[in-house]
Amino acid sequence: MSIFDIFKSKKPKIESNSFNLFSSNLTFSSVNATRIEDSDIAEICIDRIATHISKLRPKHIKNATGGAVEVLNDEINFRLTHYPNKMMTTAEFIYKVISLLLLNNNAFIYLTYDQNGKISGLYPLNPLKVEIKQDLNNSLFLEMDFGEGENYTLPYETMIHLKRLYKKHEIFGGDGAVSNHKQLLKNIQTNESLITGLENAIKSSFQIKGLLKMNAMLSEKDKQRQKELFDEGLKNSTSRSGSSIVPIDLKSDYIPLSTDPKLIDKDTLNFVQNKILNYFGVSEGILNSTYDENEYNAFYENTLEPLTIFLSNAFSKALLSRKELQEGEQIMFYGERLNYASWASKITAIEKLMGLGIFSINESRGVLGYPPIEDGNKRIQSLNFVNAKLADEYQIGKEQEEETNE
Repeated sequence: MSIFDIFKSKKPKIESNSFNLFSSNLTFSSVNATRIEDSDIAEICIDRIATHISKLRPKHIKNATGGAVEVLNDEINFRLTHYPNKMMTTAEFIYKVISLLLLNNNAFIYLTYDQNGKISGLYPLNPLKVEIKQDLNNSLFLEMDFGEGENYTLPYETMIHLKRLYKKHEIFGGDGAVSNHKQLLKNIQTNESLITGLENAIKSSFQIKGLLKMNAMLSEKDKQRQKELFDEGLKNSTSRSGSSIVPIDLKSDYIPLSTDPKLIDKDTLNFVQNKILNYFGVSEGILNSTYDENEYNAFYENTLEPLTIFLSNAFSKALLSRKELQEGEQIMFYGERLNYASWASKITAIEKLMGLGIFSINESRGVLGYPPIEDGNKRIQSLNFVNAKLADEYQIGKEQEEETNE
C-alpha cells in the first residue's frame, strides 16, 4: 500500500483569491534536509529527541467533576494507543512526526475518516513543497508537491499541523516562505570544515618524508633502480630488525623533509559542536547516552516537555470538537519521568506517593521495573493523612467537647 492511496478521492475544487496573508508558499528544501541529515551530530540529536518523545503514551481523556480523569474507550483512543494507521505503530508514528518537525520546522498529519465519521487513520506527510490557498468561502487548502508528479490539494482542516520556531509567518513554522535552518547549516558547515582539516592533517603525516639525492648523473632507469634499492632496504630493515635506518654510500644523500601538520584543538571543536547541540536543546550527556538524573530532568523540561505540550494542544484541536473540548476532553501525551531517576529517588517517590494514595501497588512495581501482580491495582494510603474537611470537623468537635467539659 502506498501512502498516496489515501488521496485517491476526488480533489476539492478551489478558487484562490489574492488575500495577501495566505498567498505565501512554503518550500521544504530537500537539499537543506539532506545536509542536516549528513551531519552525524545533527542526526543523532534528532534521533535522541524523537526516540524519547516516541516513548510517550497518548490517551483520549475526559476531566470529570471533582478532579477525576477518565480514559475514553473510543476509536480516537484506540488509534492513538495501538496503531495510528495501517503502516505504523504508535512509537513509529510519533518518532516520524517529531523527526519531520525538527527537520522542516513543520509537520503535517493527514486525518482520514470512515463512512460513520470516525477517525480511521493519521498519516504523517513529507512534502517537498507546500502552497497554502484560500477559496471564496475563506476555507484554507494546502497544495502539496511530493515530487515525481505527485501533487495533491487537501483541506487544511483535515490536517494536524505542528510548528517549530513559529514566529515570522502566520501559518508556517520556521522562516515561512522557506523553511530552512540558516544558523544550524552555518554551524554544520563550520564543523565539517574542521573535520576536513583534521582529516587532511592526518593524511599529510603519511606523505613524503624525505628526498634521496643521487650524487651522479644517472639515467631515469638508473634513478628508478636506486629508488627501488632504497625502498627494498627500508622494507627489509623494518621487517627484520624493526628499525627504520637504511645504510647508504657516498653515491647518494638522504635529505629529510619536515612536516608540521596543525591539528584542531579540542576546545575549538567542542565549541562548534556544542552550538549544534544547543540548537536542538541536547546536552553532551544526552547525545552520548551518559546522562544522569538531573541532566535528564533538564533535558525533559527544556526540550521534551514543550514538544509534549505542542502535541497535546495540536491533537486536541484537530481531533475534538469545540463541544468536546468544553466538556473537558483532551488528547494527552503521558510520560514516565521516574524511569530515569536513580534507585534511591524511585524508592523515595514510591514511599511518598503510595502514602498519599497516588500510586497503586502495580504502578509502584512498574516504576521499579517489576511486572504487575494479582490484586496489585489496590491503592494504599497512610492514616497519617486525612481529608482537610474532616480535619476541620474534627477540630471543631474537639473544641466543642472542651467547652462542654468546662
